[in-house]
Amino acid sequence: MIGLFRSLLEKDGYVVAGAETGAEARLQLERSHFDLMVCDLALPDTNGIEVLRHAHELDPDLMVVMITGFGTIESAVEAMKLGARDYITKPFQRNEIKLTIAKALEEAELRRELKRLREEVGGRYRFDAIIGKSKAMEPVFDLIRRVAPASTTVLIEGESGTGKELVAKAIHYNSSRKNHSFVAVDCGVIPETLMESELFGHVRGAFTGADTTKRGLFSEASGGTLFLDEIGNLPAQIQNKLLRVLQEREIRPLGSNTPIKVDVRVVVATNTPLKQLVDQGSFREDLYYRVAVLPIHLPPLRERREDIPLLADHFLRKLESAGGARRTLSSAALRLLLEFSWPGNVRELENVIERAVLVCDGDEIQPRHLPPELRAPVAKRPRQGDLDLKQLRADQLRQSETQAILSALAKAKGNRSEAARILKISRGSLYNKMQEYGIGGND
Repeated sequence: MIGLFRSLLEKDGYVVAGAETGAEARLQLERSHFDLMVCDLALPDTNGIEVLRHAHELDPDLMVVMITGFGTIESAVEAMKLGARDYITKPFQRNEIKLTIAKALEEAELRRELKRLREEVGGRYRFDAIIGKSKAMEPVFDLIRRVAPASTTVLIEGESGTGKELVAKAIHYNSSRKNHSFVAVDCGVIPETLMESELFGHVRGAFTGADTTKRGLFSEASGGTLFLDEIGNLPAQIQNKLLRVLQEREIRPLGSNTPIKVDVRVVVATNTPLKQLVDQGSFREDLYYRVAVLPIHLPPLRERREDIPLLADHFLRKLESAGGARRTLSSAALRLLLEFSWPGNVRELENVIERAVLVCDGDEIQPRHLPPELRAPVAKRPRQGDLDLKQLRADQLRQSETQAILSALAKAKGNRSEAARILKISRGSLYNKMQEYGIGGND
């Protein structure tokens, strides 16, 4: 039988290894990686189901196709319940063998790609992927780490552009729900008349135009996370239904009398403090206390100016990795970024960096490449935050000059005179800077 499979499959470019017994199969599985295992249920020394169990202990993602005779189809079905992808019955049809194996390998490739994408997305939303080292961000990171493993409802508050959805995704992708859906909905853009149907679904005939039954977003997020952005825009009627869902963990589609159990973690966000909306009478107080079990407040960018250089560099590298030109920020341009009030927060900073890269005609972004509002005199701009900008600018300048000197010395193989020529400064000036920054070099 091994010879038959080898002759069939090697013609199509597959690399085939064979084992006559279950013991040989276990040994090969332990020594090598395989994309697919084809295993007979009847082996000389054991049952093929035992080999299947051992294979999945070693590699839960291994694709397995079982071989069975007419009298052991029930065992093949049992094997599929244990994780086998398919089975082939004796006597073999050559086309059936090739088609079954091709489908199994195609599914294995799709699974690997899905796993890769999940890992990539998970990496993108690691805690350390959220840019920020300022004091204002420390409690944010602490709360994300604490809340991610739980299933508690989370409230994220912060001005527009502060990264509320990024935090919601970080919570999801660092939780046990990461392999299930993350569904985001902006409560501010869905018409009030469609909100109930969008969230909870509807049955056929529930209203005029409901020609088919529709799953709501709660059902779409089953096992995962539902992110309700701008929850303060929910109409009163939907607030009441949402409260019941959070309490009972079940939904009732529009037009149906049958409740449906849901397993969904709810994360909500708002750019207007919910307590303020409660005081104004536009948001239910009982719903507020239900969603605000663990509130996370994202500080505006003007309160975390230390993070501006990190964020700017991150956006520059992001654009470069997407195929854009490599650009750096001049100290003068960085100074303007540090002094600006950023009413649009991190999102606005990203847009400014992207624009600057597009209009920059050299390797270094200068003030002229920034929008006019950033180049306006500082006195005409609102100044907020208590960061010592003078000290920060000095630190940034020191870092920039140190890097430039080290780069020039590397090109000059440590020769100070040559490095000074590269930097277009006098040898004395270079020596003084090296003394100031503690940098060594050759004469």
